[in-house]
Amino acid sequence: MAAGLVAVQVAGKVGDPVSAAKRKGTAWERRVADYAHARGFPWDRAPLRGSRDLLDIQGCLPDGWLIGTKALSAETLQARLSSAMDQAQRALSNLNGVYRVVHPDVIAVQVVQRRNHRTGRAYVVLEFDDFLRLAELRREWDNREDK
Repeated sequence: MAAGLVAVQVAGKVGDPVSAAKRKGTAWERRVADYAHARGFPWDRAPLRGSRDLLDIQGCLPDGWLIGTKALSAETLQARLSSAMDQAQRALSNLNGVYRVVHPDVIAVQVVQRRNHRTGRAYVVLEFDDFLRLAELRREWDNREDK
């Protein structure tokens, strides 16, 4: 077996080897889901869906989010962010295409792990247009008459 790979035992059968990077990514997904759950959000790790991917955290769609995660890797931050946002856009396309569910208000974000920081200090990355949508909603909220 190649260095850095571990055989996975599943129901008595040896499965495909899992790389150290995959194990780290899975652990980061778990930490993100557990952290959100501790704050009252009933989110959890999502099952793998291949080309029908809706990112890494499930249970967040009713709150208007598609949430992915990006663990530490050897890639540059720019490369990690670019691939993370490409993945987020594919998930939005899957939501609207493969699943035939149109949620125009859903915002896809990526929770990006920071080296030597706790989970709550991770970066949450979204596209600028989505940030402006949130800024508009915040302005409307701040200007409402019933506050």
